[in-house]
Amino acid sequence: MSYFKVWDWDKKLRTMLRFVKLGDIFCFKLDGDRYCFGRIISKIITGHVAELFDYMSAAPEITEKKINKVKRIYSPIVIDTY
Repeated sequence: MSYFKVWDWDKKLRTMLRFVKLGDIFCFKLDGDRYCFGRIISKIITGHVAELFDYMSAAPEITEKKINKVKRIYSPIVIDTY
């Protein structure tokens, strides 16, 4: 049984703040041809705390198998979701 609900990255460019949930996986474009991935781990007054994964891809796609194997690249960071 899968613990993940996968949405296509092209579903929408931006998610409204009220729909950002703990455990959400996100991606962002690092440069012209690389995407990075992370996961929301908590909500705080200034935004959300997220972990960034040690995984980059040429496309905004990540599989459940890859998510389960990747390591955290840094300590959790605060991201401005407001």
